[in-house]
Parts: sequence; C-alpha cells; structure tokens
Amino acid sequence: MKADFESPYLLGLIAAIPVVMLVLRWTLVDNPKMQRVLSAIVRCIVLLLLVLALASFLWVTKSDSVSTVVLADLSDSVPENAPQQISNYWNSVTSQLSSKRKAALWTFAATNDVIAPLDSTPKLSKALKKPTQASDTAIERAIVNAWQSMPADSLNRVVVMSDGNETVGNAVAAAKRAASHGIKVFTANYKTEPKDEVLLEDLIVPSEVKKGQSFAVSAVAQASTATPATFTLYRDGFKIQEKQIDLKAGPNTLNFQEAKAKEGLVKYELRVKAAKDFFADNNVASGIVHVAGEPKVLILDRDERDGRFLARALEAENIRAEIREGKGMPGSLDELAAYDAIIFSDVPATDLTVRQMTLLRSYVEDLGGGFVMVGGQESFGLGGYYRTALEDALPVRMRSEKKKDTPSLAMMLIIDRSGSMEGEKIQFAKEAAIATVEVLSDRDYVGVLTFDTEVFTVAEMQSAANKAGIIQNIERIDAGGGTAMYPPMVRGHEMLQSIPAAFKHCIILTDGVSQPGDFEGITQTMAGEQMTVSTVAVGTDIYAELLQNIARWGKGRYYQTTDAHDIPQIFTKETMSASRSSLIEEPFLPQVFHDDQVIRSIDWKSAPFLFGYIVTSPKPTANVSLLTEHGDPLYASWRFGLGKAAAFTSDAKNRWAADWVRWPGFGQFWAQVVRDVMRTTHSRGTETTIAMKADDGHLQIDNTDEKGEFLNDLRTVVQLVKPDLTVQSLAVKQTAPGRYEANFPTTDIGSYVLKVRQSRDSADAGKEEIVSDYVRAVTISYKPEYRHLSPNEPLLHALADVSGGKYDASPAQVFAVEKGESVSVRKRLWPWLVGIALVLFIADVALRRLDLGGFGGFSGQRYG
Repeated sequence: MKADFESPYLLGLIAAIPVVMLVLRWTLVDNPKMQRVLSAIVRCIVLLLLVLALASFLWVTKSDSVSTVVLADLSDSVPENAPQQISNYWNSVTSQLSSKRKAALWTFAATNDVIAPLDSTPKLSKALKKPTQASDTAIERAIVNAWQSMPADSLNRVVVMSDGNETVGNAVAAAKRAASHGIKVFTANYKTEPKDEVLLEDLIVPSEVKKGQSFAVSAVAQASTATPATFTLYRDGFKIQEKQIDLKAGPNTLNFQEAKAKEGLVKYELRVKAAKDFFADNNVASGIVHVAGEPKVLILDRDERDGRFLARALEAENIRAEIREGKGMPGSLDELAAYDAIIFSDVPATDLTVRQMTLLRSYVEDLGGGFVMVGGQESFGLGGYYRTALEDALPVRMRSEKKKDTPSLAMMLIIDRSGSMEGEKIQFAKEAAIATVEVLSDRDYVGVLTFDTEVFTVAEMQSAANKAGIIQNIERIDAGGGTAMYPPMVRGHEMLQSIPAAFKHCIILTDGVSQPGDFEGITQTMAGEQMTVSTVAVGTDIYAELLQNIARWGKGRYYQTTDAHDIPQIFTKETMSASRSSLIEEPFLPQVFHDDQVIRSIDWKSAPFLFGYIVTSPKPTANVSLLTEHGDPLYASWRFGLGKAAAFTSDAKNRWAADWVRWPGFGQFWAQVVRDVMRTTHSRGTETTIAMKADDGHLQIDNTDEKGEFLNDLRTVVQLVKPDLTVQSLAVKQTAPGRYEANFPTTDIGSYVLKVRQSRDSADAGKEEIVSDYVRAVTISYKPEYRHLSPNEPLLHALADVSGGKYDASPAQVFAVEKGESVSVRKRLWPWLVGIALVLFIADVALRRLDLGGFGGFSGQRYG
C-alpha cells in the first residue's frame, strides 16, 4: 500500500498555511489566546485537507482479482452446434469463479449481445442460439467493446471463441490496443467436422473494353474435396455458356471467352452447382464490364407491342432502343446505368415496386441519367404516381385543381383493421387513405370505415374540403380483432346513397378471409345504383376468388400485392381513375409556349391533332415547352440532381397520338427529346480499373490526352452510390502522373455504382472543360463470411501472441495469476478529506463564536 496524488503540483498551496497563521496573529477577535490558537490550528488542518483533496490524494493497493469476458462468435461461418460448445465452455468458466474471479458472456457477429453480465455468480439473461442472419464477423469491435467495459480494479482477460474468419475490421490491431491497457486476449477454437464445400471467388473481368473486343471471364472455384460441378455463365440475366468440370480439392481456375458483349454496362454472373456442397450463398460470383458504344435507351410500355411506335422513330434517328413491358423494369442500379435514358410509356405505378421507383430516382439524381414519362390512361396521376419517388423526379405534379365543370366524386374507403393488419400493413393503409383524401378536390366527398368483427366509422361521408379533420381521424386507426367484411359494405352503400355525386366509388382493403355474407347481393345492388367497387388484397392468406368476384360484380378492379408499400399507389391510382378529372380525351393541337432547343426546327404548324392527355401542374422551376389548348403542360423538363427528367402528358402510340405516329415530325421530336435528357458520356483517353480486397474497393483512373501525354491536376469528383442507395463522395488523390486513386467501403452485398467527373480550366477564361464524365460499377456477390473453407487458426494464434494470452486456452489457464502479477487499485480519498474538512470548518466557526473564557485552560488575556 502507498499514497499518491493525481495532481501533485497543487500541493504547493500548502505554502498558504503560514500566511493563515500570520493573519490570525493580529486578528481582532476578542477571544482567549488558547481559544484563538486552537482555532488557528483547526483552520490550518482544514486548509491542509482541502489542498490534499484538490491534489486528488490516492490510496494505492494491489489486487490479484481476475475479470474475464468470454466473446463467443455466432456468425454464419461457425458450426451449427456452436451454441452447445459455448454452453460447455461457459460451464467450465463458471466452475472457476470465486469472490476474486468474475466472468461475463457476450456473443457477437456483426454486433455484440450481452448474455451474462460480469459477476462472480453470473446468470444467463437469454438463451444461446444462432441468429437467423449473422453474416459478418466483427472480432475487432467485440474486443474493443469488451475491454472498454471492464473494471479498473482487476486483472482483465478476454477470451475470443471463434473460427477466426474475420470479415470486418482488424482484430490483431484491437488485441494490441487491449494489451496496452493491460488486457490479455486468450483464444478458443470451435471443434468442427470437415464440410464438403465449393465456393466461387470474385469473377475476374476487365472494368472496360472497346466495342467488338473479345475478353476473358474467369474465376477461381475453391473446393474442400473432389466433386463434379456445373458452371453456368449469365450475361444480364441470360444464360450464355455452361461447363461441366470435375473439381479437385483446392483452387480450380475457370475461363470463359466472351466475344459478343452488347454495349454499355454489362453484368456477368457465374453460378455453380456441385454434388458436394454445404453453403449455397457462395455459389455465385458477379462482375460488371463497360463496353464502349453508342448511347442506348430503354423503353418500358404497359404493352410491349405499343412501344414499337416510339422505338422505330428513335432507331430511324440512329438512337438504339430496347423495349420491355413495364414489369420488366431493371431491379438494380447497375442494370439501369447500362442505359443513357429511360422512357416510361403508359406504365402504371402498380407494375413497379417502391424500390424500383427509388432506384430510378437515384439513376437520374445521382448518376445523371435521363428519364421521360409519357402519358396514357395508366400514367402520371392515373397510374398511381402521386407522392412517389418518381413524382419527385418529374417536372410536373400529379395532382391538379379540378376544373369547375368536372363532375364530383364520392369515395368510400373500407379498411380491414383486424389483428393481422397490425404493424406495417395498417400504417401503409393509413398512408394510402390520407393520400386519397389529399388528391380529392374540395368538390368531392369522402367517407372512411374500418372493420374487424364490428364496423367503425372513422369519417362520415362529407366534403373532402375538411381534409385536416378527416386526416386527423385516419391517423387514429389501429388494428385488432377478426374479419367481417359484409357489414361495412352494407354501411358503405348507405353512406354513398346519401350523397348526390356524379361518380361513386368504393375501395375495400383486406388481408384475410372474411366471415360469410351476401357479398354478391350487396355488390350488385351497389353496381345497379352506379356505384363501382374495387378490391385490394394484401398478403397471401386471402380469399382471392371472393375479392376478384366483388371487383367483377362491382365493375371495378382487383389488386393483389404481398408488399404493403404498394398500397398507397393502388389507392391513389383508383381515386384518380374514379374521379376522371385528370383524364382529358378530346382533340387538341400542341401550343408552343417556350422556344426550347428540344422543339426547334420542327414545323409545329403542320402538327396533327392529339386526342387526349393527362392533366398535371408544372413545378415552379420546370421548363414548359408545349401546352395543351386548355393551358395544361404537354411537354415539360427540368434538371434533377445530375440528370434530367421530362414529362409528355399525351401518349406516343396509336390511341391519342394515332395521327402523330404518321407525322414526319414525330421521330424528329422524340429524337430531340431523348438527346436532350440522355446522359452525356465522355471517357476518351481515360482508363478505369476497380479492384476489390476484403471489405474495400480501390478505384484507379489513368488519364492521357490525344498525344499520349499525362493529364495532371484534374478536378476529379467521384460519387459512390451504395446498394442501399445512399451516396458518398470519395476522396480522390493524384498519386502519379495522370493517375488518380480512391478507396471506398464495400461492406454490403449488391452493386456499387461510381459516377466519375473530371474537369479542368478551359482556354476560355471562366469556363470549365469536361475531360471525362462516365459511370462504372462493381458488384459484391456474397458476404466475405462465406469465403472460408476452414478456421483461420493463424489469426487466433496472432491475437494471443500480441497480447500475452494463450491459444486454445482452458478456463483454468485464463484465470491463472502469475507470480507477482497484480493491478494497482487507486482509491480517491478526496470525498473523505472534504467531509472531514467540512466538520472541522463547523468546529472552527463554533470556536470563534462561543465564549469559552469560563472554561479551564481558555481563560486569559483578552485584546480589545
């Protein structure tokens, strides 16, 4: 035991004690001399105690108590019986505990979970079991969190029980840092039985090739044992080659030759099926190649045959076009990036997922792509795009003010609020009801009912002008109960009967099977009174036949979705279709409003009639080039992020544009529209390489001019769009003549798309010269967790070696204390010192205030 101070320099304040004595020597206090001397002594002691407290007086002892945190790996790569092995090891640990030995049990994968808190008699707070999805092994994070939580008054140990296959972080560096804090790291390996396993390492493809150039697609297949396997190579989802190979144990190299790659970003995917294989997740490897070529446009049409009018017009103007049905919308950002512009022609929002719409928005905003929405009876507001990511990207709003001569609509919403709707379903149902109220005009009417085994009136049939009150009531809807759909239909019919609207429509939303009722009778009664009925089924546990029949009897539409996110689009689509206020079907001639480059050199005086359009309203910064005769936007465009979006509210096929498709200006107009919005690409003299390593990617850009000389000091901006569509700006450095490099994280499965833009000052003062502007992509096929065929014992040895621990240590070895091994326990005494000083201060006050002259020993001469 010994004394110490945290702030010894403050001990210099002790020099103030003689000053206090001198002051008291000439004090005028009229007390006996001995009383004043005692007061002075007390004050000096108080001052001494306060100085010791300020200097943080410490009482230092030695402790050989041991605290141990067992970190048990439960990631996907550990054995299935890992929980049982952990339990056995933990039982051995707890048998070693005593008053001087404490232990805690944590499990970890990507994050940590405390199973038993640090104690000499720890209790498990939850059962040990492998999580359903734990595809990362973050040993570093587990070690750091463990030593940061350990007490300062004991010898601290960490036991890492793992297969050592770390996928995130640097565990050895963490063990070194732990050792610098006096913590030893011990390791224990799982006992495993060999598994038959085949995995594909990264697909090796060039980042970019020239048009028509052949190249190799290769990969390495690792096998734990000899086995026959089938390898299938896909290009953009289509099978192009297949090989049967007898794999030997160890690495096996495969090569495919590709000579017919189409232009743009092309995704290659290699899949393997082996006779002896355990994990399926690591049986795929992907790579993306940029094939230089002419710009390409993707046309999505509700009916693929109708897309031919637009595709032929563009191809006649030397623009390559690919046609797909609306449901064929690409499902990843790298697939979208293969096109320079995307055109939607009469595609309803219900043909897309919410994620696909978000992807398309990111394609325009973050990658500089072009997007055009073309009208039709299933487009814009009628297609359900109100309050979607695509409405954000477009230069027009889907909701417009209803014309005075437009008939009114009475909308009845009947929403299932049974117990199965709880959670995400009821939330999106409420959002859909709110969106419905918002798109209705003040001249319309709306009522809202919910049901379980009873009927609840959320909003009586009333004017939609009371939007705030109706929305407030909708927000209070909750879920609970059974499903009885017939009574609310009867009540909804009664409410619609009370309103003299021109159009009356009912939407019924449910996710279950209803109790019996006369559904055909009530629906046909409603249809007989000119009330239409549509049904929306959510999930798979539904009575689809009944709901389809109700929609057929009610002359409405039937929708089925397994994704609750789709509900708002379905409701707004139904509402705007029933309202008919957005649909104008009458002949009109386009009116030039703003002389833009996109409409120049076209003889608009010879333009034929269009026979219909969708009413929209322009956003404040939209550039409206063409109007209808009613003053509504016909063609509008704007800059959205790095890209450009446009809206053409009539169609481009033989319905509203039946005369236009035969007009000579049809092809010229659409070619100018596409060229105006499409992404511009410059990459001549630029060579791009993307390399992957662990959970990081490395981008290398080499720039030369026409003479082969290096281009230096370029302003290089690289935007990384991650699989979750978040955007990160990369720090790019010039590392050599003409070479620019950047690193980026690749911790998630999916495509990483990079938008590269390089520029320099132009010879014209104040202007910028674009050197390169292009998109590249790389894909991560599966988590690094599945890249290992066996435990990583060298890592486990390294963790123990750098920290003074032991590999494959028993609990007895973990708790063993070497001779002379102890930790200093520093106890701060300042609270005690301050407390004693306060007591003595009160005593000093008493000495100065009380007259003790009558007591023996205190009588004496007084000064006054």
